[in-house]
Amino acid sequence: MAQGTPRSDSNNLARRIFSVANIVAFGLGIAIFYIGLLIDDSHLWIIVWAVVGASVGAAAWYLIDRRTRPPSLASVLTGIPFLGAIPKEQSGPAPAIGSGPLADRYLGLLREIEGQTTGRVLLVSSPSPGQGASSVAMNLAIAATAAGRRVMLVDADHSPTGIGQFLSSGTSPGLSDVAAGNSTLPEAARMWTLDDGTRFPMLPSGDEPSDAKDLAGVLVADALDVVSEHADLIIIDVPPILWSDATPELGAHADGTILVLTDAADPRAVAGATERLAAVGAPVLGYVRNRSAGATALRQHPLRHAVTLGAVLGAIILFGYGAYTAVQLLNSWNRVETQALDTGAVSLIGQSSEPAEQPDPGDDVELEEPEPPVVAPPQTPTEAYETLLIIGNDKIAGASDVILYLVRPTNGAAPFMVSLPRDLYVENPCTKGHSRINTLIKGCPSKDINGPTLLSYQVGAITGIEVDHFAWFNFESFTNIVDAVGGVEICVDYPVRDAKAELDLPAGCTQATGAQALSWVRSRKTQQLVNGSWQSVPGASDLQRNQHQQDVILQMFAKLKSFDSLSELTTKAASLADNFILDDGLNPKKAVNLAWSLRGIKLEDIKRLEIPVRLTRSKTGQSILVETAPFDEVLATEYGDSLPTEDGSQNAASEESPVQETAPGVG
Repeated sequence: MAQGTPRSDSNNLARRIFSVANIVAFGLGIAIFYIGLLIDDSHLWIIVWAVVGASVGAAAWYLIDRRTRPPSLASVLTGIPFLGAIPKEQSGPAPAIGSGPLADRYLGLLREIEGQTTGRVLLVSSPSPGQGASSVAMNLAIAATAAGRRVMLVDADHSPTGIGQFLSSGTSPGLSDVAAGNSTLPEAARMWTLDDGTRFPMLPSGDEPSDAKDLAGVLVADALDVVSEHADLIIIDVPPILWSDATPELGAHADGTILVLTDAADPRAVAGATERLAAVGAPVLGYVRNRSAGATALRQHPLRHAVTLGAVLGAIILFGYGAYTAVQLLNSWNRVETQALDTGAVSLIGQSSEPAEQPDPGDDVELEEPEPPVVAPPQTPTEAYETLLIIGNDKIAGASDVILYLVRPTNGAAPFMVSLPRDLYVENPCTKGHSRINTLIKGCPSKDINGPTLLSYQVGAITGIEVDHFAWFNFESFTNIVDAVGGVEICVDYPVRDAKAELDLPAGCTQATGAQALSWVRSRKTQQLVNGSWQSVPGASDLQRNQHQQDVILQMFAKLKSFDSLSELTTKAASLADNFILDDGLNPKKAVNLAWSLRGIKLEDIKRLEIPVRLTRSKTGQSILVETAPFDEVLATEYGDSLPTEDGSQNAASEESPVQETAPGVG
């Protein structure tokens, strides 16, 4: 059957969606939201502006709708008898109905119809798809049969949701074949048995006719005349009135039409349908409110509609702004450079029979006296901890100046951080010798192992906790990061300086720039002005510098995890994207999970642990640091048995340890 008339439901739907009132309401609401963000875009005000924009948009819709509002559904149906209502919970086609309230509803509907007409041929249709006309037609036939009427059901709807979906014997031959002269009524009709007490003849739809005008022809008229001689009622289920050219053609044979509609039907579509049916001689005898209790008024109050529209508009504004923010963050993420993290490849170096790489001059050092090796604790599975290795690199020296390891036990124990001194003397798997730990950042080029991987492997070996992820930056990036977060506070009792590190700070607290913070964390020979004389700061060394690095990085974390607005977040992300190198395993989902877990940590709860070392010298006189005890002894002293065990099982965290949050919905 031909589809898509000028007044089709798709056109009606498009006209309703893109009405002047809707366009103005949404445009005005979004504009007010945008202007509001320019005034204040903090978290609370984002919601406030969304509510204000939605409210103004809804008010604009109401005012325009009052001037352009079409007739209400109730007014369109004025003068058309109300036949009954079919409850919403029983909506949809069904192969049969049993006893009970629903059967009584259809029996009452049948009696109302019989009270409105003496005609025997009735169309059952709706103005547009989705109203449930096929369901009503089929169940009316079932109810009439159960009431002792002689009924024939004719299926004229070829759609997948029509009566044909329940016919196991197929839809052909059928009505269209009779209309085209390719089949007779006795050949096409069949008896439909639903149960022992419900059995009636029905005529399937057949193949879709090439010309809908055949349905108005003599062959169909003769067939219906033959049936009407023996039947009390012929019910023809036809396609939506404004959706098919077949419906008006079948109207030529009908005595009237039962109009099926929901309470949300478009009044303009209903008006068009009634006009069309009247023009073809099949006027509406009455209407059925399908999927409705029938107790409420058909016309929704415009104020209620405006409130609904306002709620939808507010949700769209917030969702759209959230999606826009997510796209900006994703674009920033895609600019971040990544490198592989594969510590498993490092462990294979020792199994290789190939000669070790020769170190760069000055990389490897020898102790004056052999030192007993400190046995590294076995590495605990990554599921027991969330870890991040922060690496600050001296691009000129080609060595790492900052090696800071952040560890969060997943069983709720307090997180900790540990700085690894740059002069820590460790095994170098690449050279199969020993070197300072800061030189591992050079990697193992002949084995295609990058520096962060080699360093991460050794950090995991020293601490016994495998590295999950790393963040690597150089000095220039460090200054950019500090500046991006608005600087950090550095407090000293006396003026300090270090000519080599270009450090020069006054006494008191300074909101340091990136350059000043870099000088502070690099200074190894810090001097302070006491009583007019420059003196070395007591304890100035790599270990003190590690303390400064931790102070600054904790401040950076505090500022990165707190933001007053989403725009501030996207600005920070955009400014930081080009300053980090991350491991390729840290995808956006994992990054959100990690960031959320860090966001829930109070910085004052982070334990600061130290690797026990002693200072010694190499044969060439270079200062180096060597471990004096395994790191697991440090953990045992600090945590007792409250940390996850080596086999990955979770011990209960101590009562003093805060329970950290995990990101909701993020795996």
